[in-house]
Order: sequence, then C-alpha cells, then structure tokens
Amino acid sequence: MALQGSDYFVIERAGAVYHTLGSDILAYVEENIGTSQFDVADITARNAISNLSIGDRVFVLDASADATVSTGWAIYVWRGAAFTKVAEEEGLDVVAGGANLGYTASPTQGTVTSSSGTNATIPVANVTNAGLMVPAQFDKLGNITVTGAVNLDTLAGASHAAVTLGGTTNSNPLTLSGQTLNFSISQLTAAP
Repeated sequence: MALQGSDYFVIERAGAVYHTLGSDILAYVEENIGTSQFDVADITARNAISNLSIGDRVFVLDASADATVSTGWAIYVWRGAAFTKVAEEEGLDVVAGGANLGYTASPTQGTVTSSSGTNATIPVANVTNAGLMVPAQFDKLGNITVTGAVNLDTLAGASHAAVTLGGTTNSNPLTLSGQTLNFSISQLTAAP
C-alpha cells in the first residue's frame, strides 16, 4: 500500500494527540529541508524561482546560458546563496591537473622535482629499505657476466666442498679442521 497525501499521521505533543495529513508533512519537509524539484526551460527561468530552500533541485532543459555548459540540460542544487551544478548532459566540469615532475640525479641520492610542490628525495637502498643503487653498486653488478641461468645456492655449496686428506696420519704432516689445513712437522716420520 502506497502512502497518499490524504493519509493521516498521528502526532503526540505534550500529552495531546493530533493528526495531520501526509500532504502537510510533505509541504513542511519541502519548505524547511529543501526537497522541492523544479523543471524550467532555461537559466533565466531558474533564476526567477523564488522561495527556494537549501537543497532544492532545479532541472534546466537548456542550460547553455551557463558558461560551463556548452549545450543541453543541467541540474542545479540551491545552496542558500547560489546554485551549484551537480550534473549536466555533457558531463561534469573536472579540472585535472597537478605538478610537472622532473628528476635530478646525483651520486648519493635522487631528487624528484615538482613545479608546484615539495621536492622528494629518493635515498640509497639498504638492507631494510628500497631505494637507488649508488654508482659503486652498479659498477660491481656490471662486472658480473653470466651466460646462462645460475643457482647461486648450488654454486656456493660447490665452492665450499669438504676438504679431504690423502695418506695416513703417520705419513701426512697435514691436519684438517673444518676448512682449515694445518701443517705440523712433528707428524713427519724421521729419516732412517
């Protein structure tokens, strides 16, 4: 069941019960909250509307007299002292802009320059934070030549393979401790 303007609403005030029509409530809301909607032919007709409440909306069929509307309709909201355009046939007026950005290089850091704001410094990368590579790091990487895929874990393991000794303890003056070889003359057999 849809509400109608002839429907009654019960209101209690200070212990007294009253009833009012739905149309009276609508009129109160439109007058005090601004829910009225107007359809007019052009900007001149929009400007001629009197007794507007904040929030009232006006649909203007031909809004081309508005400098921001080339052609077609527009919808405006009354803000108390002036209208604000909220929609138009062509789209909203959006100004997209910002700073022109540039970059200043340096051996120790980089600077992103801004034509209309604060410049930003990009620091050198470290073990914690991303950043720029300094010339020495770049030079070191430039001297690495790899012609095929290399697993560095495999390479590191192979280059540190366990050391073994040949011969026996009695005939070998070398001793092994981890990756360290030691020489001891006391392990040499005396000459006959």
